[in-house]
Amino acid sequence: MLRRILAATLVLGAAMATSGAALAQGDPAAAVAAGVATGVLVATGAVPVEHREPLHQYVIRENRPSVVYQDEIEVGREFRGPHETYALPDQYGVTGHRYAVVNEQYVVIHPTTKKIVYIRRR
Repeated sequence: MLRRILAATLVLGAAMATSGAALAQGDPAAAVAAGVATGVLVATGAVPVEHREPLHQYVIRENRPSVVYQDEIEVGREFRGPHETYALPDQYGVTGHRYAVVNEQYVVIHPTTKKIVYIRRR
């Protein structure tokens, strides 16, 4: 958890510096773009706490097969390969995200970046 907080702080700080520098150089569009990108990264960083247990129960009910994944599974890493992913219902607070069951864990994957945003043991 501390690692996630630190990572979010670093991302937010870097984007604020980037947007501030862009604004100082008279480029308000770049400043807004940097700020929006930061908001997206932070907002989609994880499954909301109140949805984690219901999401866990959903994945158990769905009973998807676990696949073997050779790369390291870690929040922030890209989920690569031709592995099957499944849509998550919007009610779990991660609209548009997908999940996969890999190495007996389920991972929630960001729809655009394909990065892992959440991991939980099945």
